[in-house]
Amino acid sequence: MFFAENALRRKGFSEGMTIYMETIAKEHRGFTLVELMISISIMGLITVLAVPGFTRFLQSWKLQGEANQFAAVLRTARAAAVTKNLDVVFTFDPDDESFFYYEDADRDGQQDGGEYCSATFDLEPGIIFAAHTLSSETLTFGAMGNTRESGSVTL
Repeated sequence: MFFAENALRRKGFSEGMTIYMETIAKEHRGFTLVELMISISIMGLITVLAVPGFTRFLQSWKLQGEANQFAAVLRTARAAAVTKNLDVVFTFDPDDESFFYYEDADRDGQQDGGEYCSATFDLEPGIIFAAHTLSSETLTFGAMGNTRESGSVTL
């Protein structure tokens, strides 16, 4: 180290700095086993502490995504009723964990062959219809976008 400091004084700064850095590089060539084990232990501890929080985040993210999709399909059904001036029936099935809507052109409350039916949307595994306050698993939107009842659906 003394040699490198003298080189900084005797030679120009850049040349002296080069000699100084080369000296340091020769003296310190890597990590000791103890340093590596401490680093790996710290990384392992951080990982162990972070995994439960990350798992909760993923579950919350999935649930929020399913709730958003459910609400979007519900809004789409209502918009179709208003736009096309007909009844649209939104149906969710707690047993199959799915939901869809169909346009009820003849207003009989039944899905007939010629009536449009949306795609069936399935809930992600682990997400279920926990409860609802509606009288049945169907909600009919009239041509004005209104329904005969209100309630909530809990995922």
